[in-house]
This record gives sequence, C-alpha cells and structure tokens, in this order.
Amino acid sequence: MLRRMVLSGAFAVVAMVAVAPQAAVAQTDYPSRPVRVLVAYPPGGFPDTTARLFSDQLGKILHQSFIVENKPSSGTIVAGEAVARAAPDGYTLLAADSQMWAIAPLMYRLPFDPMKDFEPISMLSENNNYLSVSPKSPIPPNLPDAIRFLKAHPGQFHYGSAGIGSFHHLLMEVFQAKTGIKLVHVPFKGTAQILPALSEGEIAIANHSLASVSSYLAQGKIKMIGIIAGKRSTSYPDVPTMQEGGVSGMDIPGTMALFAPKGTPRPIIDRLGQAIKTAVTQPDLRQRMDSLSVTPIGTSPEDTAATMKADFAAFSAVAKDANLKPE
Repeated sequence: MLRRMVLSGAFAVVAMVAVAPQAAVAQTDYPSRPVRVLVAYPPGGFPDTTARLFSDQLGKILHQSFIVENKPSSGTIVAGEAVARAAPDGYTLLAADSQMWAIAPLMYRLPFDPMKDFEPISMLSENNNYLSVSPKSPIPPNLPDAIRFLKAHPGQFHYGSAGIGSFHHLLMEVFQAKTGIKLVHVPFKGTAQILPALSEGEIAIANHSLASVSSYLAQGKIKMIGIIAGKRSTSYPDVPTMQEGGVSGMDIPGTMALFAPKGTPRPIIDRLGQAIKTAVTQPDLRQRMDSLSVTPIGTSPEDTAATMKADFAAFSAVAKDANLKPE
C-alpha cells in the first residue's frame, strides 16, 4: 500500500512537471494567430488613430496581425463589455482612453468594472486637445474675445462632443464652469464627426485632438483658439494655452492604454508590454504621433493601474466642480 502511494505521488509530480512546460510554451509562443484590438470609437479620431499606429507596430515586432475593430458606443460600453467577457488568452484586447476608466463610471451603469475586469498592459499615449470655433459662427477667433462674446450670448450657441460622458463632454463642461459661459450640448457618436460638424457650422465650438485636423486648418474650415495644456504645442506654437487666454485649471491631458481580459497570463501581458516599449522607440511611430501632438508611452501594468486610479480621482473632482451629472 505504501509503495502504491509513493508511486502514485511520483506519477502526479511527473504529470505536473510535464504539463507546466506545455503551458509555458503556449504563453511564450504568443501570438500564434491574429489578435483583435477593439476600439470604442469610429474610425478617424484620436483613439482610433493611436490604436492603429500601435497595432501596426505590434504586428511588426511580434510577427502577427493585430487587427483593429471599431465598436463605437456611449461610455465605451460595447467594446469594454466584449473584452471583459472574452477568453483571457491575449487574442482580444481593448485600446481605450481615459473615458473608459475615469469618466464613464461617473456617467453610466457599466456592465463591467474598469478597475477589476481587465488586466492593464501599458499606457499607450498622452495627448492634449485644442479648442476651436467655426468660421461660420460669429464667435471671435481668439480666446479672450470668444469668452466675452459667449458670456454675452448665453445659451445661443452649440458645442459638440463625442457623446454624453465623453472626454470632450467633460472638458467643455469644465470650460463653461470656469468661464460662466452657457452653451448647448450636441453629443455625436464619436470624435470623427466633430470636425465636419464644426467646419459646416452645425456646431459653433468644440474641442478636439490633432488627428485628421490638418486639412480643415489648411482650408480655414476651423479656427483653433486655445490648447488645453500647460504649454504650447511645437506643432502649432501660435495657439495659446487656456491659461494664457484667461482660463486657469484646464491642463487636462487625454490618455490611452491597452488592456486584456482579467485572468490573462502574466507572460502574455509582459510580452505585449515589452513590445509596446519597443514600439515607442521606433522613429516612424514617434514622428507620426509627434505630428498629432501625441506623446507615445510605455509603462508597466502596475504603473498603468496607478495612473487609472489617479485619473479616476482627478476626474471625479473635476466632474463635481463642473456639476457634471448623468443626462
């Protein structure tokens, strides 16, 4: 009996040892097939552009296709839920901006918990938005005059955002709270719709990233009057900061990060994280992102999680100060 027990234990140990290398091989061979990268916005905006630039680099570094899929919805709900419920094998990822983890929880009843249902992989980028007015509106194309004009015409002009509870929505609510301006909110279904609406005069004022903006500027279809940042951009050095235009406390950058479903093995997370750190050193990526006033970033999962928590605390305070409530 004792001999049988010893032999049985020995076989169990051998079996465990045999299985462990197979699991390790499965993880270190990652990725062995195409990877889906879900984005919660339509094509053309800053989140989509960032996701595609990084997916292209990850494909080159890891020798596998990283395919971007756009799943736009308010509060990043559709894309976030799809990834939260996906198999934790590293083949379905979420490229999300700070709306997902710092703003949407304040505005919606989410079917997932941004802090608990994902494995943070790495921050991808940080960017600053610009405040612009439509040339088809009577709003003066410089910040101090625009503020005075809008304060004299409360509730008469519309601003656009990428949707209720979006980063753009929050920034414009903060802008109104700090200036005493009263505007009418027009929510769109994504960032790609903001610039066309602004250029055609459907809305009078909006904030936006630099993604896909060059043609509108070259043709004079929008007028940038301020950058929502602590310093001027090297791409458009003539555009003053909000502080310079008389609006303090609006140095609020937008951020993006990459996530996997909760329970994804750490070797896969680390492999993706290391590839991102390699990607941010590539000249073509840095040059393209610099042209959009975007800073590429590669961070550890722990640092990414810390940034998420800090962002949520900061945006909670901002939303409270701006009296931003669910609509």
